[in-house]
Amino acid sequence: MFGNLLDLFIIPQPLQELNWFKKYCKIYGHYLGKTPILSISDPELIKQILVKDFHLFTDRTKFARSRDGVMSKILIELTGDDWKRIRSILSPTFTSGKMKKMYPRIRECLTDFVNQLEGFAPKKEEVNVKDLYGAYTMDVITICAFSIKTDVHKVLDNPFVVNARNAFDVNPVKKIAQMMLPMAVQIRLGVANSCTPSRHFFLGSIRQIFENRRQNEDKKYNDFLQLLIDMEKGNDILRDENDINESHHVNEGEEELAAKRKAFNMNVVNRHLSENEIMAQAMVFLLAGYETTGSLLSFCTYELALNPHVQQILHKEVNSAIDSDEEIDYDLLSGLPYLDAVLSESLRLHSPAPRLSRLSATDYKLGDTGITLHQGQQIDFPIHAIHTSEENYPNPFQFNPDRFKPDNRHNIIPYTYLPFGAGPRNCIGMRFALLEAKLGLATIIRRFTFSPTTQTDIPVRYKRSFGLTAPQRVIVGIEARV
Repeated sequence: MFGNLLDLFIIPQPLQELNWFKKYCKIYGHYLGKTPILSISDPELIKQILVKDFHLFTDRTKFARSRDGVMSKILIELTGDDWKRIRSILSPTFTSGKMKKMYPRIRECLTDFVNQLEGFAPKKEEVNVKDLYGAYTMDVITICAFSIKTDVHKVLDNPFVVNARNAFDVNPVKKIAQMMLPMAVQIRLGVANSCTPSRHFFLGSIRQIFENRRQNEDKKYNDFLQLLIDMEKGNDILRDENDINESHHVNEGEEELAAKRKAFNMNVVNRHLSENEIMAQAMVFLLAGYETTGSLLSFCTYELALNPHVQQILHKEVNSAIDSDEEIDYDLLSGLPYLDAVLSESLRLHSPAPRLSRLSATDYKLGDTGITLHQGQQIDFPIHAIHTSEENYPNPFQFNPDRFKPDNRHNIIPYTYLPFGAGPRNCIGMRFALLEAKLGLATIIRRFTFSPTTQTDIPVRYKRSFGLTAPQRVIVGIEARV
């Protein structure tokens, strides 16, 4: 009945999937409840499925199984032409040019964040940076998505942070029930996703903001919600130098761009987003951005604390980029090679997404393996196992940003680095997440040093979760630079 679910309940998912990978190698099967899943770690097969034959593996596994009018419209749950339509409409929202307009707003949030850190630094205190980064990412998301200043650093029980934390702090037993039971039974027992108070809070908040915008249509905002409301007609997706600098995060080369053009080669007549579609994308932007970027910054700070020589090199690079106004220009920040390498290596060791999944649209011969996938078969790509394979990365558990320096990237085997996925269905919010993380990390590393303490968990302890990879806590010492 439970299949291998209990294995993932006992040991955090990334570590359990690494155990399976070591035992069964690059292709193995397991059961998630009653659902058979084929896990694949071979980079050539990954490319075949995610890129070359993407048209046969367009859909992801549906996790929410929600019939809610809003939640059924979120991008990650959509399938087929519904997904293609929404994705093609949203893509221009996340170009480098749009991100540049958000840059000053993120800097505003960092002022409050730095002020809070300065309160700890003189005392050389131990701090759990996981909570602090959670507040920072929520501050950024609410200002960039809805033009709302939440002052999360000043109010400990800020409802946005409390509800976001509760949304991801799901009891594993409850999560198993959501995965195993029919929706009608979930609703009756009060365990369905659509029944959570946190979800009601965020949907209610977004709906109220949306109503206020409709009553004041003449007032325009520089935020994500306004872009969605104004998205009557799509634009060509233009790539600039910053897009190219970060393309390795999604294995984006000529073949991948060709696959993307093929995937979206459809005449999208209706480019108007409905109210439910707008609210759904705003909801996923808020929740997905909160936990993933907060975890990325937490893991990165953890590794910097344990590797002071890396911290020093990064500090030197960031200092060299400061202008006369004591700021870092957007274009310069995006092109800092060591900053990108540090974040890339952190994403390799601690990818917030533990796996990718796809569904086979038809019977499919899997290369020369002798395996035939049947229509509807779920395929998973265990990211942590792929990222920490000795075959893919020498000394895989050593934190070594040099792997991702521009001169060394050619040594990385394509499709063995997948923190944001690959192919046409890669993570649409990648550039925003990287911008938020790069500016946040560059700002604090200029002003503070981090070091391990007696309370620092070595190795890091992962939360038991079926959704995202997050640390239980990240306690480090903080000190102001002189």
